[in-house]
Amino acid sequence: MGMSSKNWKHLLEISVALEITKSERDHLRSQINMLQEQLNKAEARAERAEARLHQTTILMSDLSRQAIVAQSSTAFTEILMDGRSILRLNNPVPAE
Repeated sequence: MGMSSKNWKHLLEISVALEITKSERDHLRSQINMLQEQLNKAEARAERAEARLHQTTILMSDLSRQAIVAQSSTAFTEILMDGRSILRLNNPVPAE
């Protein structure tokens, strides 16, 4: 007994739907791979930025501590030059 026209049409519709689904699946897999690569790159950039932020924070902390120590040993006087007020350091902090 052969397939009826109705059954054949239904089978053909299912086959087309299956091929469309496979094509969409393949497209989504490639999109997932692309997004995974982007995520990996973004995570690497974030880790580098975090390391730079940590280094900058340490540097700022060291500079702040140095400024506090230097502040106590540095004295200044205010002088007038050409009618303008200028601060003159009496004990400038030596450059290291």
